[in-house]
Amino acid sequence: MTAPPGPSARTAPTRADPELAPTFSVPLAVLDALGPPVRPAGVVLGADPDGEPVAVTLVRPAPTRVVVLGGLYLARQVVLRAAGVGIRSVVVTGRPPAWESVRLAAQPADAEAAAEPDDPEAQTTLVVLPSLVPAVSDLADDADLVLLQRMPPHEAELAGRLWRLTPSMTETLRTLPDRGLVVLGRNLWRRVDLVTGPRETAILGPVRRGD
Repeated sequence: MTAPPGPSARTAPTRADPELAPTFSVPLAVLDALGPPVRPAGVVLGADPDGEPVAVTLVRPAPTRVVVLGGLYLARQVVLRAAGVGIRSVVVTGRPPAWESVRLAAQPADAEAAAEPDDPEAQTTLVVLPSLVPAVSDLADDADLVLLQRMPPHEAELAGRLWRLTPSMTETLRTLPDRGLVVLGRNLWRRVDLVTGPRETAILGPVRRGD
């Protein structure tokens, strides 16, 4: 998977879905009030440098793999946002207590999603990797979508070689703030700032890079 600079877009497609989903605008102040649309166009992660919402397509009518290279906070926020648009998640973790607040918050969405028929092809696997090392580089490279948080210099250099990033992209990975991330896919590089409202903050705590 390569990520050369490309034209900006409002919605981030996955590698297996290169065409953009419909552009839409959601005021940042109402992120906490997001409800499930009839057909989810994407899960809003945050805002781009212009302050416009950025959404990613997490569930498609085909097996999809998403890799989070970062902390537990981001993984929990992605699952919570997915529940907000009616996506049911099954979490396999060695740290159940860290997910309890997300499980309780997602129960209403799970109850609504249970009335919908399951599509065996629409299965997304989200893998959380706390760091990028050679042993997991193939797993990350095979993903349809990668969400990257700030990396130490040696990991950023590995990411640069793995995805053939420009020096400025590699530098971005080294200097992202706690709320910053990069959405990476085929011909896709999007710089995003996480936007967390009061309700999510009460569930997840303040935005942070680590667990």
